[in-house]
Amino acid sequence: MCFRKENMRVLIFGSKDWKDYNELIRQLTVLIDDRKHWFPDDKEYVFVHTGLRGAENMVTEYIGKTERFLRQKGYKIKEDLIRNKDSFSDVTLIESQPDFALVFGESYRNKQCMSLLESYDVPFRYIKD
Repeated sequence: MCFRKENMRVLIFGSKDWKDYNELIRQLTVLIDDRKHWFPDDKEYVFVHTGLRGAENMVTEYIGKTERFLRQKGYKIKEDLIRNKDSFSDVTLIESQPDFALVFGESYRNKQCMSLLESYDVPFRYIKD
């Protein structure tokens, strides 16, 4: 018997220079559609990020614009902002037990984060600029 969590925690990392809002929307839509296909009863998503400029801030905008529509479809979308200012905030994000991560853009921070995700066995998708 397989036990699944009530929600899917999705970690969002992004370079501060990420500007492609349409690609972010596409990646989030693909993620939700894939999950809906394999686990149709699981309809709660928690997007975990720091709220930094770029892709991470765009997630907040996405949730604000789509929450009502997704709620009408039976989905529950939440945000978990981790605003730890020290140099270990990325480790704190990864240790928050995400189920999946989306990494947007090329940056030194993103390379470090992908290395950490691999060491913690967290699956991720890397979306280049």
